[in-house]
Amino acid sequence: MTKKCLLVSPDFPPPLIGGSLVYISTLVNNSQDSFDIVSGVTKNRKDEVIESPDKILRSSFIVDSSNPTRFELLKMYIYIFFLIPFMAFRTPYKAIIANSGVIGNSILIFLGKLLKIKVICIAYGEELNAPLKNKTVKNILKKNLIKFFYKKASGFIVVCHFCKNLLTNNFGIENNKIDVVASCLSLQKFSEELNISKKKNSILSVGRLIERKGFHLLIMSVLRLRQKIENLTLTIVGQGPKRKNLLKIIHENNASDFILLQTEVDDEKLKQIYETSELFVLANHELKNGDTEGCPSVFSEAMLYELPSIGGKYAGVETAIINNENGLVIDMKSESDLDKAILKILGNKSLRDNFILNGKKKLLRDHHPQVVGKQFEKSIERFLNDK
Repeated sequence: MTKKCLLVSPDFPPPLIGGSLVYISTLVNNSQDSFDIVSGVTKNRKDEVIESPDKILRSSFIVDSSNPTRFELLKMYIYIFFLIPFMAFRTPYKAIIANSGVIGNSILIFLGKLLKIKVICIAYGEELNAPLKNKTVKNILKKNLIKFFYKKASGFIVVCHFCKNLLTNNFGIENNKIDVVASCLSLQKFSEELNISKKKNSILSVGRLIERKGFHLLIMSVLRLRQKIENLTLTIVGQGPKRKNLLKIIHENNASDFILLQTEVDDEKLKQIYETSELFVLANHELKNGDTEGCPSVFSEAMLYELPSIGGKYAGVETAIINNENGLVIDMKSESDLDKAILKILGNKSLRDNFILNGKKKLLRDHHPQVVGKQFEKSIERFLNDK
């Protein structure tokens, strides 16, 4: 039965860039439920990625998660506090889906209790892990908000088992109140015609150029392995604050002829790079302040384009990569472990082929947009019925 829900999500595409944006829009677009969406403004409304754009309330009071000021956040929280009751009085929502960070979600849980509407939170790895590891005033506040408010939510939808474990082991949330709905790709990706043509010993890494993604660790590994693997190459695709640092490492080691950093890449070019690469590596690791990955959607892309993957432990990677089945999950802070993993996969074609085959199966089973959309729909139904 179709349900009318309210999704509060400051981050909602367009643009359809970034794992969390792809994730939330794919859940909504592949569910049979009906959603009104509260989000921030977009530059071009005709690029809406939802079939019923009139159902999206975009307001300048809502700010996305990319470096908002404290004043902007305060305005948003006050706006949400008064807007949601007004919307709830006009429309009989079955549930509020809260995708607005720890403080925003806590406000929505409070409002849900006040309005007698069930609130289902979407949670990610970094926003749960940082309050546990980072002792700043902001994170201490978030930790206490999670402990007080999150137990009052009707349920949680998380992108990986790492997030589920954080909620149960560290914040006392009941196991049956949490569903894992894995990272996914947009349906459009699955309709593309593939032209797989692998270049021998070519490694690809994709993501925002930030420290926790570990691009610097991967570059150093490739520099070491050039003596052992003939014509080894690395292509890094992404934008972010660590770009200059990474370029400096590449130039200082005279590696620009075999390590390429590309920041301006359109979808078609990225597709070609995936199709011609032989191995995908994301050297993600947890920082001291608790900043870490959830379940990056790039691993789903790697499966789609027939690449075995290597990812880092201590995060949500293992929801996407089953170790020794469709790739390897290792401790990225160990130089030898990363080197050995790359050597193991690139040096063994039968192992690569097995990982690729298992990756295709896992992609269709766990990460296909229609699969995750149905799981999302079932989770909402389950939490509404307290099952």
